[in-house]
Amino acid sequence: MSKSLMFLMFVYFVLMISTGVCMILIVNADENSQPWVALLVRNHGIVFVWHLACWMVLGMFSNYYWDLFNMGKGLESIQVERIVLPLLVSPIVFFPTYNLWLSSNSQSYILFEVIAFQSGFFWQALFTKAKPIEGSTSIPWSVNNSPSRTGSAKTAAVGSVQPHEVGR
Repeated sequence: MSKSLMFLMFVYFVLMISTGVCMILIVNADENSQPWVALLVRNHGIVFVWHLACWMVLGMFSNYYWDLFNMGKGLESIQVERIVLPLLVSPIVFFPTYNLWLSSNSQSYILFEVIAFQSGFFWQALFTKAKPIEGSTSIPWSVNNSPSRTGSAKTAAVGSVQPHEVGR
């Protein structure tokens, strides 16, 4: 494992642990708490969003390690390029979890941590469904839906409306 990857993992774990400690302080705060704890309580949303993001990234890393170990490889086979892709799509994956937390009035923080981890672990499920449409598929609302493009009169007849039929 490269030193830069080890440093990034160290920074990640420091962020995860520090936001977790801050969340414990926020949950257990009362009127007699220190002023800096009261400041954390007032800004608990910011701290919790960072904490949820850490849980989601942990889920993405866990998915990568799960796949790596299922292929019979060890930690020495880690490729930084394969870790960067989940990080690039993490805002897209995180947005539904964040909106769910905003719309909820539940005080159960662990529930949202589990949901963030789960959405990070299954991040690929969202993107495996999104693939290019095959050439033989006919889409009724497509502009380029002519028989000459698809090469098949059957697919064009099923999905297109003929100009002389529009007025009927």
